[in-house]
Amino acid sequence: MKNKRSERGQSILLFAILMPLMSLFLLGILDTMITSARVMETVAAADLAAHAGAQEITVLPNGAISAAPAGTGVAALYFNAQRAGHAQLSSVSCGRHQDRPACLVVARTRSAGYLLPTRWVTVRAIGYLAHGVTRGDQ
Repeated sequence: MKNKRSERGQSILLFAILMPLMSLFLLGILDTMITSARVMETVAAADLAAHAGAQEITVLPNGAISAAPAGTGVAALYFNAQRAGHAQLSSVSCGRHQDRPACLVVARTRSAGYLLPTRWVTVRAIGYLAHGVTRGDQ
């Protein structure tokens, strides 16, 4: 009977030690999941904006690329219409990228900040112009 009396608070002590550790672990998982979801939302909005801006690019018959200033505005408009509250548009550049007609959108989003400090995650999306998808060809 003496052994049972000495082990009386063992389960409560174990629970008191493990509960904060498990809470930190779950908070870390929650922080990572929400940050990943925010990044995916920002990638989707930036990708849509890059492809919309690329549609404004004109390829001349001699192969020269003419980036209309409207492409940058269209890409910014598309991004701002689709973005979530935690995302910001950093820059838009339409023209020649990697020797192809394309539009590059750079955006950033805030991490969740539940366990780790809030930080900005940068997202880059590039939309290339494909034959037959310019606004004049539609």
